[in-house]
Amino acid sequence: MTGKTGGREGNRADDLKFMKIALKLSRRGMGFVEPNPMVGAVVVKNGRVLSCGFHHDFGGKHAETMALERLAVPGATLYLTLEPCSHFGKTPPCADLIIARKVRRVVASMIDPNPLVNGAGIARLRANGIETSVGLCREQAERINRHYLTFMRSGMPWVAVHAGLSLDGKLTDKSGRSHWITPPELRRCSHSLRGEFSAILAGSRTILADDPLLTLREAGWQGKKLYRVVLDSGNSLPHDLNIFKEQENFPLVIFSSLAAANKGKRVPRHFFVPADADGLQLPAVLKQLAGLGIASVLVEGGGRVNDSFIRQRLFDEMVLFVSNKVVGGRDAVQLFASGAEDLERAPELTGCHRSEFADGSILRGYRKCSPA
Repeated sequence: MTGKTGGREGNRADDLKFMKIALKLSRRGMGFVEPNPMVGAVVVKNGRVLSCGFHHDFGGKHAETMALERLAVPGATLYLTLEPCSHFGKTPPCADLIIARKVRRVVASMIDPNPLVNGAGIARLRANGIETSVGLCREQAERINRHYLTFMRSGMPWVAVHAGLSLDGKLTDKSGRSHWITPPELRRCSHSLRGEFSAILAGSRTILADDPLLTLREAGWQGKKLYRVVLDSGNSLPHDLNIFKEQENFPLVIFSSLAAANKGKRVPRHFFVPADADGLQLPAVLKQLAGLGIASVLVEGGGRVNDSFIRQRLFDEMVLFVSNKVVGGRDAVQLFASGAEDLERAPELTGCHRSEFADGSILRGYRKCSPA
């Protein structure tokens, strides 16, 4: 979807420069805006940036409002990483504000797949004589908003499998101990990773073995709400575990099997879903999480849970914190213990990025053919 361009801001090199600023701004809302999208806005006239904005937190002002509400300079170009909304939600329609501020031209990276928008914002601008173009830096914008786009398009959360493992792919030593398979520097990065997501998920075996808090302690995530999701098929976790603490800031969600429903709920957000020989049915778990408005899940499940998500291809992204240790041991827990039936059916990552550290590395990639 494109429209006419013109004037100094119609130069493609200038458009690209200002859109890159908007994309960088959008990332500042990471972890705080879900299930809304991350959006950046830049207002330009005669090659000069007049104001900027980004969506700070869920329910807060949109990027367009942050950039335009105090600006009274008609004839400007507005660069947006996402189509402006055209409906009343938690905030008034941003398209109406753009029209009221007499913006001359709007350049957007992508259409908003939200059924309440989905082209209506661009259509409203065009109907009011505002030049528009859509598609600049679309791929980068979609990657930034992969959680939101998957949530909107599929009705399911974006799922990232996260694990700390040895150089030879072991999650534990041969005695089943995982503390500490990765060095301190990687563990700090691992904990901070949680802030990018709406929820963190683990299995009851990990909870019983490690008694973790599963909270956020790193600087920069203060005030961030993080759901903690536990798969407890038998509904048997004791209440003195750390996971039951700090529920005001880190709400606890528990999933148990339908057969264990007679034991009652342990927390307000306790759901009972079908189970089979492999455990709780994960699609039912993810569907329920989506119903809570959870747009992304970081799976820190331990060997069995990680294996289930990988085997069932219920992940979109993988983040591996790899130490330089070689652990070995036939009984050591592996990342994907059940394994692929053959190499042709093995899960494959694309768009991989590796960060090197003194004592290990971080590998991050996306499941090939995954949504968004």
